[in-house]
Amino acid sequence: MGKGSSGAAASSSPCTTDNNYLLPSIIVFDLDDCLWTPEMHELSGTPSIPVEGPMDPNDANSELGTVGMRVPSSRRRGRRGGGYDWGGHDTDHEEVVELYPGARLALRELATDPAYEGVKIAVASTSLEPSYSRACIDGIEIVEGVRLRDMISYAQIGRCGELTSRKTGHFRLIHEQSGGVPYDEMLFFGRCLLGMLLLQFSSHAPLPPAII
Repeated sequence: MGKGSSGAAASSSPCTTDNNYLLPSIIVFDLDDCLWTPEMHELSGTPSIPVEGPMDPNDANSELGTVGMRVPSSRRRGRRGGGYDWGGHDTDHEEVVELYPGARLALRELATDPAYEGVKIAVASTSLEPSYSRACIDGIEIVEGVRLRDMISYAQIGRCGELTSRKTGHFRLIHEQSGGVPYDEMLFFGRCLLGMLLLQFSSHAPLPPAII
């Protein structure tokens, strides 16, 4: 997998595996409720305290690393007087941002499998708290010595200026920063319904393939 280097132009040709499977040039992930939980706007402050744990969700004896980021506060937030069971830390009343197990496994494969060496990783998020998102990206480890930030080549986070809730600006900037990688060579993983995305993307920013 290509390491983060947002200034470098990417190849416009998709990669192939040894089995001749066609790979995208760029894999684009949403963040909130896609890679991790909870959503940033649900937090009471910046998640700045590392939480240690096994980095392989399928192996409790795997190497330890920063698997989550905790808000330095005992404040707990919930709906209708209830609360959230965030990251398995419900009994501690802590606000901890952690990757979903499936997302962590996917990222670990992208980080370690040579088949993905030529694939760039990007994030496109309409986070209401982009500084919180970046704190999690900076802190969370995927494998030993590799944090999420090390895997990301292009990061468009927020909803101000060119970045709006429709994500067209996010993808346009990723397209520009990548040196013009075509939209049909981008694979997008998000939580939105495909129909909503089809309505949101204009003819000036063609819809990349989406996996829901």
